[in-house]
Amino acid sequence: MSEQNYMKVNNPHRLLTPGSVVLISVGDGEDDNFFPVAWNMTLRKSPPMVAILSGKRHYSYQLMDKTGEFGLNIPDRSLAAKVIKSGKVSGHDIDDKFAHTGLTKIHAGHIKAPLVQEAVARMECRISQVNDMGGSALVIAQILHSEVRQDCFSDGKWDFSQGLELIHHMGGNQFAVSNTSIQIKEGN
Repeated sequence: MSEQNYMKVNNPHRLLTPGSVVLISVGDGEDDNFFPVAWNMTLRKSPPMVAILSGKRHYSYQLMDKTGEFGLNIPDRSLAAKVIKSGKVSGHDIDDKFAHTGLTKIHAGHIKAPLVQEAVARMECRISQVNDMGGSALVIAQILHSEVRQDCFSDGKWDFSQGLELIHHMGGNQFAVSNTSIQIKEGN
């Protein structure tokens, strides 16, 4: 096998993306907002926990910090343009980001923050720890409740057989799409 050519990468975080894009919904029922986040990850299975990275100056971060909770909404390809649109405007500058982007907010069962009706999956999260990272914060939360569209999930994992396409941020306005899974047989 021949040696491949390698090049220096100035933005090494791009080697770890594409990561699933999520919409983080925040608020208290009166002042609600949401914002897209590509920097997110699961932390543990029991109790189920997630982490997101948010700029501390963001309008939504202030709401999240105030309430101690957020909704984590997973969009599919059909929402990609709305995800981009939501990241181009601050909830501080408009009255209703949901209406502005054409997304529908719905009530959650375990938190005051709303959820995004059009998302293929939704999680209700309560913040357990915030790690100051200077201009941003690593927000760690316990998942109190999660739900997924039945046609998108089976046998405990994403099911792409019905046309599901999850979006993954590549940088700027560029996304990758996952729409299949593979199974590797042991010993190969």
